[in-house]
Amino acid sequence: MKNTKQPEINKLSELSIEELTKEEKKRSAAHITFCIIMGILIAACIYVTIKKGFNGITPLPLAFFPLYLIIRNSWQNARKEIRSRKLD
Repeated sequence: MKNTKQPEINKLSELSIEELTKEEKKRSAAHITFCIIMGILIAACIYVTIKKGFNGITPLPLAFFPLYLIIRNSWQNARKEIRSRKLD
């Protein structure tokens, strides 16, 4: 199994500070958008569970949680790279 985290870190370290800032903004927008979608999904699941009981839609937020973690970690890696360059 390949380590998929290493190429992303290498990619970020090769970008200029301007490119890195753009990349961080894109990842931040993706994170915020995904959080909004997850919030809507959780609200819909709660509503459906209250109205009709446990069904197939109820565990969906749990199924998408690993994707949330990947998006968040990607955004945090970009932020860490920007901070490390500003400290140098």
